[in-house]
Amino acid sequence: MNRLIKSTTALSMSLALTMPTHLIAQADFPDCQLDGSQLLFPCVVEREVFRQPEELATLIENRGATSEDTQTTTTEQDDERIIAPSAQEETEAERIAAEQAQAQAEEAARIAAEQAAAEEAARIEAEQAAAQDAERAAAEQVERDRIAAEQAAADEAARVAAAQAQAQADAGAAAQLEADRAALEEERRAAREEELAAAAAAAAAAEAGNAEAAVVTEEVTEDQVRASDEEFETGVTGQQAANSGDDDGLSKFEKALLLGLGAVVVGSILKNGDKVVSRSGDRVVVEDPNGDLRVLKDDDALIRRPGDEVRTETFDDGSSRNIVTKPDGSRIVTIRGRDGTVLRRVSIDAQGNEYVLFDDLQQEEQVVVNELPQVQQNTTRVSTTDEDALRAALQAELNAQQQGRFSLRQVREIKQVRALAPELELDAVRFATGSAAIQPEQARSLASIGRTLSELIARDPRTVILVEGHTDAVGDATYNLALSDRRAETVALALTEYFDVPPENMITQGYGEAALKVPTLEAEPANRRAVVRNITSLLR
Repeated sequence: MNRLIKSTTALSMSLALTMPTHLIAQADFPDCQLDGSQLLFPCVVEREVFRQPEELATLIENRGATSEDTQTTTTEQDDERIIAPSAQEETEAERIAAEQAQAQAEEAARIAAEQAAAEEAARIEAEQAAAQDAERAAAEQVERDRIAAEQAAADEAARVAAAQAQAQADAGAAAQLEADRAALEEERRAAREEELAAAAAAAAAAEAGNAEAAVVTEEVTEDQVRASDEEFETGVTGQQAANSGDDDGLSKFEKALLLGLGAVVVGSILKNGDKVVSRSGDRVVVEDPNGDLRVLKDDDALIRRPGDEVRTETFDDGSSRNIVTKPDGSRIVTIRGRDGTVLRRVSIDAQGNEYVLFDDLQQEEQVVVNELPQVQQNTTRVSTTDEDALRAALQAELNAQQQGRFSLRQVREIKQVRALAPELELDAVRFATGSAAIQPEQARSLASIGRTLSELIARDPRTVILVEGHTDAVGDATYNLALSDRRAETVALALTEYFDVPPENMITQGYGEAALKVPTLEAEPANRRAVVRNITSLLR
């Protein structure tokens, strides 16, 4: 029986090794593990451990060659041990199983490690790729920034070059403009000197009784003068209306003024190159080739009062001489240019004493503005009731180097020259919008300045007072210029009507919106004002 069992066991082992793997069953090798039809090693057969297939094959081969006599007698107890393994065999099997489990765990660990290594390698590779992408993107951004910086630098260089070119062009244009202005000024100066020479010659001939002139003599009536509380009858007429040539609505005085100014109309060009841009009956506004505006008027309108006899002699060159004889026998002789501007005025009192108030027939001394004292603000504000303060302000002495240097034209037209004489603001006078009238209650508030001026002129009949009119910035500049000139005339009229200030000693001039007290484009009562200056010391 034992021999049969052994033979059967050997045969099974041999068959297991020799037969195809798909015939191997777990029953043939109960202590071995199978993977499908393949034996897994180490493997236990008959309490022996075989780690390689070759070992098991050698055992089978050796046992086949050994005789049955030399075999150890197997007892039933041996068979029982084969069928029921001992504790030692179980321990060995457990050990083997543990080794197999460990081997499998190690294999799993190895596979996991390899997977982790692969994943780590993939991660590193991804990080490297990302780093390379980031580096490449950074390099591309750097390149883009470099290109953008170069473009910006090129654009800035182009802008600077363009700005320099524009600045050069502007400088060239400014230089050319300045040269043109200088040339024009020189041309106008030469023309003015020629005109003045002609007017002086005509006046001298008239004094000698040798001048040929058209003579008009008239007596001034009430309807030819205006009171300080009256508005002007006409407003500024623009291009279209003035070109129509319709003089309806003009007073006799206004028509006479237009006739005296050569019947100029809007759009006409005067002999000195000025263009007439508006008229309002008693005011004509002209624009010179530089774009500067000035107002023309009859400066003698102020000195003609009801009852006066006026003799006007108009000479061939367009200049004229007006002789206004007052009821008391005093006379005012004024030489005017062909555009109506006063050039010379002499006051002759009833006793025959002559006082030259100004004389622009003399040759002017050229004014270099930069060499004048720079006066920022020379406004004096004193109480209208403090006559001593008013008198002191009006008698303020000028720098000795500036005395007697200027013509009346220069004082009127050059603000830096005019600023040398302190201005006295008449804060009691405020004009309504668009108005040039002063009501009696306002006029009476001028009492202190009126009495002070009368006293100054009585002490020195050569005193000349400049009365200025100003507007706010609302409205057209041309309109404001004419309106401000009317306001200056209104103040002078009020001083004469109420306080007997001699009108021949006052020169009126409007400056429109050119000298705003409060810098604003809105309606501002403080800008609608009048000021006075004692310019006696400035005149030659």
